[in-house]
Amino acid sequence: MHTLIAAHPLAALSPLEVHKLYKLRVDIFVHEQRCPYAEIDDVDADPDTVHLLAWDVAGRQLLGTARVFPDGARLRLGRVCVTPSARGTGLSGQLVEAATGLAEGRDVVLDAQVPLVEFYRGFGFEPVGDVFDDEGILHQPMLRVAASEA
Repeated sequence: MHTLIAAHPLAALSPLEVHKLYKLRVDIFVHEQRCPYAEIDDVDADPDTVHLLAWDVAGRQLLGTARVFPDGARLRLGRVCVTPSARGTGLSGQLVEAATGLAEGRDVVLDAQVPLVEFYRGFGFEPVGDVFDDEGILHQPMLRVAASEA
């Protein structure tokens, strides 16, 4: 799938881009996954949070998104989602690669929905800690250790 992935803090996005970002995440996490939680949080607006937006080649349709932000000395990846029409195209993997590319030598952590543990393993993440319930969905904490510089 031909897409353009842009990475910006929320303040650098246009109002329409912010609308599309939140609409996609609410459509997926709140409606599709039936998880009524506060999807929009203070992490989104933090100037150190980077939102990755995957657009169709025309730049009109938002096909996927993810966000990364500092979590101590690590980088935390989350809110990875793609539209139903973009699933199975490799776009989720492109978003994960783009996000982990921002790590700059830091470890990356995430909380994977349990069915996606093997997907994230393909990007070097390994389970750490115990599975936990987050709003009725089981999650596995995962860690990708930064490659050591030789």
